[in-house]
Amino acid sequence: MKKSAAALVLTGVSVAVSTAFAAGFQLTEQSSLGLGRAYAGAGIVGDDLSAVHYNPAGMTLLEGTRFQAGTTWISINADYNGNDGDSENGRLKGQMIPAGYVTHQVNDKIWLGFAMTVPFGMGTEYDKNWEGRDRGTDAKIYTFDMNPNIAWKVSDYISLGAGVSVQYAKAKLGMGMKTPAALGPLGGKDVVHAKVEADSWDWGYNLGLMISPTDKLRFGLAYRSSIEHNADGDVKLTNFGEEIKAMMGDMSALIEGGYTMGTSATLETPDTIMLTGTWEATDQLRLSGLIRWANWSNFKNLTLNNDLPAGVANVMEGTLGQSLGAALGSQQMGAAVAGQLVDSMKTTTIENDWQDTWLFSVGADYRINSDFTVRGGIAYETSPIDRQETRMAVIPDTDRLWLSLGASWYPTQDLQFDVGATYLKGVGDKDLYNSDGKKIGKYDTLDAYLVGVQMQYRF
Repeated sequence: MKKSAAALVLTGVSVAVSTAFAAGFQLTEQSSLGLGRAYAGAGIVGDDLSAVHYNPAGMTLLEGTRFQAGTTWISINADYNGNDGDSENGRLKGQMIPAGYVTHQVNDKIWLGFAMTVPFGMGTEYDKNWEGRDRGTDAKIYTFDMNPNIAWKVSDYISLGAGVSVQYAKAKLGMGMKTPAALGPLGGKDVVHAKVEADSWDWGYNLGLMISPTDKLRFGLAYRSSIEHNADGDVKLTNFGEEIKAMMGDMSALIEGGYTMGTSATLETPDTIMLTGTWEATDQLRLSGLIRWANWSNFKNLTLNNDLPAGVANVMEGTLGQSLGAALGSQQMGAAVAGQLVDSMKTTTIENDWQDTWLFSVGADYRINSDFTVRGGIAYETSPIDRQETRMAVIPDTDRLWLSLGASWYPTQDLQFDVGATYLKGVGDKDLYNSDGKKIGKYDTLDAYLVGVQMQYRF
């Protein structure tokens, strides 16, 4: 039983790591100006350099050489109430999302651009002992994307753009683990807290098309490829349960300071298609829209590979099989379960069952005078979570409504300052289930607050 307890610890961690890596969060916030109109018309309005990221064909609207830098502050509120009266909030201190761009007009036909963005990221934190700890205790995920682009103005009506993204991704994810209920007398016991840290470099590409039927009307179509990250890192095990340590007896000294093993996982970000339009209705008023599809359904499965020591595998197939057989009342069943656990620890395939998402946005800009422009927008974005039973506490996602406002100030002909603010309100399903499929509570509030500022300069 002492050796089987050690194996159960690592078995629980195998599940923890795989589900923790299933969390993901796409960030639209690559422009503080665009934030002010809920990103309607992103990339083709011609009023900031984020076209490099959203639709590189839109760079042909930017004369000369330009520079832009900004950041967006985001804070998430995840107010949870459990069926047993427990309450928590996954709120973590606000996170900054930086973005920077440079564009250069080579001649009347060719433009070059470079973007530095954070296209994916998130941050949540709960108490390590809260009741939903097996659905996550804390998470920080971020990416850094370097994206050179080129644009070609084919004619006054058509522009094309393309680029390559070199992307770095890093994840820190924590979970508390219990033994599976299916293990009968050995099920439902606190095992350990697992902390995963992994990172990866990889690359993808983006394409853009802009059509201008008239001087007042433009349409854009943009595609950004998925990026497959093959992440390597470690799993650190701490806070072993008292019952588990008691079962391990003298062996508990080996884990008193924690246990670390290597891990790797393959994670594919979604490819996206974005359709935009913008219309200069009057000299002062511009109306814009956006529809974006993100292929989160390519995240159906996740494969995890752990550096499982051969000694642990032998214990699980031998001693653990006998111990489970005694606890479950069947040696044959115990041997079968032990064999499955060994296989799942070496190579784990997890079904995430996420679905594609959609973002619909409309917005307007109103130019008050030569010094100031104000704007606003509204949007609706669907969640990648298809079944509530798969919702992770570290990313308690749901459909969301965007309400946005913003403004621009032009102190000189070549200098511009932009601000934007958005309130994201979660709507729809907010239930939370534990890892055994039992509903344990609900999020009363899921919302976020975003504020962005940026500066543009034309040389």
